[in-house]
Amino acid sequence: MDLMEMVNQAIASSDTEANSGLMGSILGSLNSAPVENNKIGAIASNIQSLLRTQSKGNAGSLMGTLQTVAATGAVERLLASEQISAIAQRAGATPEMVKSITPLIAQFLVKGSNAQGGGLLQRVLSGEVDLGQMANLIGMASKLR
Repeated sequence: MDLMEMVNQAIASSDTEANSGLMGSILGSLNSAPVENNKIGAIASNIQSLLRTQSKGNAGSLMGTLQTVAATGAVERLLASEQISAIAQRAGATPEMVKSITPLIAQFLVKGSNAQGGGLLQRVLSGEVDLGQMANLIGMASKLR
């Protein structure tokens, strides 16, 4: 199963909030964010690493935080300022870029997951879905439009 099939399967699950129109809208927002497309993948990969460390494999423990970040944009609920700076430095981006992308990534994960974090979030935490690759695919798709 390829990456897009795994993501589509997680999104199509009957217990998630996602539908294709909603996910397309989120992906469009991610693609039109004020961040260079080649940096979105690096930011997403760094966020995935951080989520995996914070959750220790328990997707449910992250859902409330991700829901808050997705709904309010309060990135500091998920990332400390030094984590934002470190991600920005590793990705070759600015802290503002990291702050603008993080709520969109959180929204993507929340909508593709159930209330306990099953679905997309679980696949991201397990490493089955690579957020960096996902973001790079979005960037590539935008160049073909």
